[in-house]
Amino acid sequence: MKHLLYTLIGTLLLSVSCTQNLSSGDLVFVASENSDFEKSIVAVTKSDLCALNFTHVALINVTDSGNFVIEAVPQKGVIYSSFQEFKEENKNGTLYFASLKPEYRQYTESALGRAYSHLGKGYDYGFDFENDLYYCSELVYDAYAHATGNPNFFETPNMTFKESDTDEILPYWLEYFNKHQLPVPEGKPGISPNGLSRSEKLQIKKPKA
Repeated sequence: MKHLLYTLIGTLLLSVSCTQNLSSGDLVFVASENSDFEKSIVAVTKSDLCALNFTHVALINVTDSGNFVIEAVPQKGVIYSSFQEFKEENKNGTLYFASLKPEYRQYTESALGRAYSHLGKGYDYGFDFENDLYYCSELVYDAYAHATGNPNFFETPNMTFKESDTDEILPYWLEYFNKHQLPVPEGKPGISPNGLSRSEKLQIKKPKA
């Protein structure tokens, strides 16, 4: 059953062609492999169960003034911007979205509040859950872990930055962590956009035509 769900997520997610039918707390995923950073994320997080490879994720907030996103991005950290700006920033990728299953939507307001509390904080280049910095999927994880009181609300498997065929750290990641003077967090708990997209707590939400 779990494998069937993962396959559905990979094959039934629809491209966001409009912003109708969005709800606060929905997640917007970006499928893109344009930059070296994105390609290297995909290289260590892709799954045979999912045809799509996501490299970024953000939280949606729907207000009377329009649709907005909260996200964590390199150079800028945790920011709040319009959905239109988000789409323009990610114009070279493809946008997809999912919502929490009905039994979990009671937590969205609290999760958004938690995410808001991190606005202005820096980007987590070290992918470290123990500092007060955030990368994109970590921000989503933290928001819902705090809202539900359950640190295992979204799974956080041990990370790897190794090439599958050589069991050695990918050169890109060696250079990346060396540049930021940080240790490679091999084997530490983490969460990627790909891993997050495969959660059983999410469901596909089709936009109106």
